[in-house]
Amino acid sequence: MCYKIIQYAEYSCSHQTITRQQVVDCRKRDCRFSPSHQTGAHSCRSTCSQTMLPDQGLIMEQFSNPCSRCGGMMNGH
Repeated sequence: MCYKIIQYAEYSCSHQTITRQQVVDCRKRDCRFSPSHQTGAHSCRSTCSQTMLPDQGLIMEQFSNPCSRCGGMMNGH
């Protein structure tokens, strides 16, 4: 089954922001999300995977400052 890789930046306040998302193609003909999914007449709901695998998160950047939402405040202070 296909899945997403989600890349994050993490800040000193522990908040994370998504910087990039990418779908990893499983290349299976019976996966509804794959570009290789069969196009001919078939019973897709009963024969093909209708869900993706869980997203895989990667922290790609870490910053020593808090995020813009926190505005320099940490732990609510």
